[in-house]
Amino acid sequence: MSESPHIRAYLCDDCWNKTPHFKVKVPKVKKVVKKNNEWTWGQIVLYTLGNLSCLIVIGYYLMFK
Repeated sequence: MSESPHIRAYLCDDCWNKTPHFKVKVPKVKKVVKKNNEWTWGQIVLYTLGNLSCLIVIGYYLMFK
């Protein structure tokens, strides 16, 4: 028997050397990049102005055309 049987599955040294051994690769840990969902004041102002301009155009066409 080998000197450390718990490592070699209680096999003798000859049997252990005859069995194929496979090396297990540890997969690399992927870093998760979180997206920042906060809006800046400039983006809020542009979004609001865009919505207001669309509403003005729609109101114009509903009232005068």
